[in-house]
Amino acid sequence: MKLSILVPFRDADGTRTRARDWILARWAHFYPDAEIIVASDDGVDPFNKSLAVNKAAAQATGDIFVILDADTWIDPQFMNRAIGLVEQGVPWVIPARRSMRLKQDISEKIMALSPEGPLPAITATQAEGGIAPVVGFLWVVSRAGFEQIGGMDERIRGWGGEDTAFTMAMDRVVGKHHRGAGTVMCLWHPRPRDEDRKRVWVGQGRRRDTEQAKEALHARYANAKSRAAMLQVLAR
Repeated sequence: MKLSILVPFRDADGTRTRARDWILARWAHFYPDAEIIVASDDGVDPFNKSLAVNKAAAQATGDIFVILDADTWIDPQFMNRAIGLVEQGVPWVIPARRSMRLKQDISEKIMALSPEGPLPAITATQAEGGIAPVVGFLWVVSRAGFEQIGGMDERIRGWGGEDTAFTMAMDRVVGKHHRGAGTVMCLWHPRPRDEDRKRVWVGQGRRRDTEQAKEALHARYANAKSRAAMLQVLAR
């Protein structure tokens, strides 16, 4: 089966492109037969990750989609396991159960290396906040499954919520995900927060009306406990 790596990306302030280029060079080296598609959203603030993913998917020709944050890497043993499971009919796979958002100094050390070579040992002390759980970062899904739910929900704009909504929709409609045992590594870039210390995209702000609408939609996702109920939420 052909692999399409879908990368949502917009660099609003010039701080993310270097990490993206290094990471995607590494993916291209280890998966030379995969097509890598980078797509942005509509350019309206705040960033719409769902729209960017869907635009990448519209250009893809693969049977299996890897939906990948532009700063993220995982050891190929976990990635290959995830791809194999989807090829065997598992609805979709989250290859990692842990994440490490690396500090700037270790990220600089890594990006000074060839993206084709081995990585240094990385410990929890080199990650901002240590080791954290995984919701987004990296998914492996069949094209058919992705299309079955209509892709990611473009009604969710701004940082937060879209990954959890996608997980709930896929689990209810396509089938429960398999969780791998890997750890995703995320290269450093500025991670801005608002006045309440909540994560935001550059240029997002915490517009109350936008956030309230997002929270209401997210509640509908959480309350959709059956396949039929979730399909009603997804009807848009």
